[in-house]
Amino acid sequence: MKRSIFKSCVAALALLTATVSHAADTAKPAMEQLVGTWFVEVTGVLPDGGAYQNLMNVNSDGTADVVGGWMFGAGGLKFTDSPASITKTDGNGFEIRMFAFLADVTTGAPKGLNVTVYRGEMQDGAEGFTAEADLYYLPCTIEHCPAPNTADLGTPATVAQVVGSKIASPVQASH
Repeated sequence: MKRSIFKSCVAALALLTATVSHAADTAKPAMEQLVGTWFVEVTGVLPDGGAYQNLMNVNSDGTADVVGGWMFGAGGLKFTDSPASITKTDGNGFEIRMFAFLADVTTGAPKGLNVTVYRGEMQDGAEGFTAEADLYYLPCTIEHCPAPNTADLGTPATVAQVVGSKIASPVQASH
């Protein structure tokens, strides 16, 4: 009887601890939750159903970089590494803007500029996020590649779904 009560108390304590730690993680502002390294998968990107995966590093100052993009079904295009910035946070929500050259797979020459805007929400106690991404494709050549006017991008060429999973967090300094 005592053992049964003890097991019940331990189980209740474990459940309470898990609930409190999960609530504490999601109570942080989205900016704090985003800091770290993410595995990101973007689907619905290209007309033929192509998708891409990459790694995204987010710093505490709101800058980010997207590295190591792998694209599937790209039809002869690839994305380059991309600088990005967190442009808005609101509670658990965020907006990230990133820029990448679309390059010819064989020559590496720019064929266009991609501006992507993620609008998402943190999930899973800050260990994941989901987002919708608007992708804008702008003309760009080696000879002329103008800076994008992000206030006047128009209608996105593609709307994609994004899922991010945190794979590393920065080490917290201890005092």
